[in-house]
Amino acid sequence: MADIIYRAARATDALTIAAIHVASWRDAYRSLLDPVFLAGPIEDDRRSHWLGKFDTPSANFLVDVAATADGNLVGFAATHRDRDPRWGSLLDNLHVLPEMRGRKIGEALLRSAARALASRQADDGLHLWVFEANAAALRFYTRLGGHVVERKLSQAPIENDRMILRVHWPALSDLL
Repeated sequence: MADIIYRAARATDALTIAAIHVASWRDAYRSLLDPVFLAGPIEDDRRSHWLGKFDTPSANFLVDVAATADGNLVGFAATHRDRDPRWGSLLDNLHVLPEMRGRKIGEALLRSAARALASRQADDGLHLWVFEANAAALRFYTRLGGHVVERKLSQAPIENDRMILRVHWPALSDLL
């Protein structure tokens, strides 16, 4: 999308990234995550999470953001370089504001993240975990060439024992 700028995140983006994360989860996961968590605690949880990530940055943790021409963030992708010896790097988060979905921002963020990993000589492979019940996300990832390679029960308390799927791309070049 021409009016969207993709760049590496800065520490000053942490609170906006947290707000995008909250908005995305409240929209996409309203029937999947604990409603009590989504109603309030999620805000402090995501603020603490993202401030912590930027306060103590790891060289292997990369965050790319999508911003409008006037600088407003509308999405982000976060990856952990070479997280798993078998599956490669981990796409830990990919979120776009609900009102901005359908504009190929998520696809561009995923490809931007793959480029960032490749430029840092990441081992081949990228994987993520997605709720099995999140049909829209699963369609998105498989349309972009990801393959479901594993299914298991989530252990996170806020996820209500939902089934999650590992989606894998054997080579970063599959996304470039």
